Amino acid sequence: MLETNVMFRKFAIGNNKLCELDDEKIKAVQSVLLEMLTDFDELCRKNNLTYFLVGGTALGAVRHKGFIPWDDDLDVGMPRADYDRFAEIFLKEYGEKYWLQSIEKNKLYDLNFMKFRKKGTRYVELFETEPEIAGVFVDIFPLENVPNNKIARFFHGAISEFLFLCCSCVRVHAKKKRFLNYLTDKKAIRTIKIKAFLGFCLSFLSLNKWCLLAEKWTKNYKNHNSKYVSFPSGRKHYFGEICTRASFLPVKETVFENKTFYILNNPDEYLSGLYGSYMEIPDESKRERHSVLELDLGESNE
Repeated sequence: MLETNVMFRKFAIGNNKLCELDDEKIKAVQSVLLEMLTDFDELCRKNNLTYFLVGGTALGAVRHKGFIPWDDDLDVGMPRADYDRFAEIFLKEYGEKYWLQSIEKNKLYDLNFMKFRKKGTRYVELFETEPEIAGVFVDIFPLENVPNNKIARFFHGAISEFLFLCCSCVRVHAKKKRFLNYLTDKKAIRTIKIKAFLGFCLSFLSLNKWCLLAEKWTKNYKNHNSKYVSFPSGRKHYFGEICTRASFLPVKETVFENKTFYILNNPDEYLSGLYGSYMEIPDESKRERHSVLELDLGESNE
């Protein structure tokens, strides 16, 4: 699904059916996200939970010492054990201020990573399954253990990739009409139709059950000292997100928007694998934006 998500981000720019965020709106969203990250960091420090900035947020920290100027989201990662603990703690501490979405707690939610969203805001994407709670969000990705043995690693990874593909196809099947209404690119339309057909064939299980099955499988390797780790729910999936554990842990502090947060121990290995020459500023035509249908920051924008 994340490949489909990335495809929509590319087509979000200049799509008059979507709400393209200008620089002023992006700055306003980033201000809300920084407040949310500050709360998240405070909760994790208070409860001895390990986290680190990942994805475009880690790239922004390294390259810009803050947000990528055109970025309108925020990504963090957590080792699986801390990720599971966070879900138990979060709503007790911040239930009045935020919503928390996960496949375990929300049957309509259909992504294998958590989001926490600020109440009183509206940030409705094309992919939303729960638009009534679709506020500005932070994505939280679980870092999973990866087998040391090459054969076991291939077996664990191949099944993980297959299960996430099943989730993606069933998800696209459920949202096919909505997606096609916003696409004009022939290649993208063909991709959606193929995945939707495969999703139709796989719909003998509900999407939530496929997601829970993928979740159960990816976290079933229990060697917490394995040499390698991965984000199977990340944009490059299991094999594309494998890094050494030493590149992530122990975490270290970094400056992000003049505040101090945690980042992985060796960002270069991770960012090089994800983005290649990550210190180079991409051309404007290659920058990604979210497929936003509605934006309202409420009191956060006052």
